[in-house]
Amino acid sequence: MQNLTFSSHYARAALYGLEQKKGDCSALLQAKNIDPNLIREPLARIPTDQFVRLFRLIWKALDDEFMGRTITPCKVGHFHLMGSLAVHANNLEEVLRESIRCYRLFSDEIEISLNLDGDDAELSLTHHNPQLDPDAFLVEWLLLVWHRLTGWLIDRKIVLSQATFKHALPPHFDEYRFVFPTRCYFGRERNSLFFSKNLLSMPVVRTPAELDEFINNSPRDLIVWTDEDDSITTQVRRLLEAGDTSSLPNLDWVAEQLHMTSYTLCRKLKAEGSAYQKIKDNLRRDQAVVMLTRQNLSIAEISSQLGFAEPGAFSRAFKGWTGVSPLAYRQQDQ
Repeated sequence: MQNLTFSSHYARAALYGLEQKKGDCSALLQAKNIDPNLIREPLARIPTDQFVRLFRLIWKALDDEFMGRTITPCKVGHFHLMGSLAVHANNLEEVLRESIRCYRLFSDEIEISLNLDGDDAELSLTHHNPQLDPDAFLVEWLLLVWHRLTGWLIDRKIVLSQATFKHALPPHFDEYRFVFPTRCYFGRERNSLFFSKNLLSMPVVRTPAELDEFINNSPRDLIVWTDEDDSITTQVRRLLEAGDTSSLPNLDWVAEQLHMTSYTLCRKLKAEGSAYQKIKDNLRRDQAVVMLTRQNLSIAEISSQLGFAEPGAFSRAFKGWTGVSPLAYRQQDQ
């Protein structure tokens, strides 16, 4: 998908460890053209390029791939080392077991395990000092990394049957359909991802050279993953992105393109925790953020290009999406 943006929650969470150790990081962020005021806005959206720069800044400043959320840092390079061993494994199960062995050498605070006793394979992660990860950001991030890296190694999307988390349902739950596209349950005994055991025998097909490129692009190829997402929600958004944003099609047209009735489309979107109007709003929101931060367009021009009847309607919608007006958002990014 194009012009993706990320909830400012994740930016604040990523910064948490750095701020705990170094205090106010506004100057450090501004030096990398990352707006600290934008990150503080509860409903703000962060463009992909800024989000990638933020992660790289934190890793470099702390020399810690765990981003300050453990007692002992995991020095930058450990992830590459683990991948360099895993890329020589024969299949996914060997990848997981080799990676688990590496993490046991890296850290006593982060424990990862593979359980094959149930109907599905269960990959679990435990943070033994959870007080350092109060919003469970590190737990979620590491599970995401394992899910996407291992799928990339076998060049196959690892479809999750479910995901469970020890923490309570978070306020940013709407983001989970991108992070963990499956049924998510909270307040459970373990932080776990469940998937078919049949995938464990899938061979590793990536080369060490490809791994080096993957690491050099990190975290971009870990967070921008929607090309492999075949959910109905993503299919609908791709259809909308391919057309004219100023005159988005109606539900009936989209359903016809996907070879289903409007009722079936609505039902499938609801099952994914989505809705057609929500997809349209999120698309316009993300495109508006990109236009405001990258393009020299007036508010009226942006409003027109996004299909709003007049700038006032666009301004009201944008403030509902991000918590600030388009003009204030643009000024924060300057």
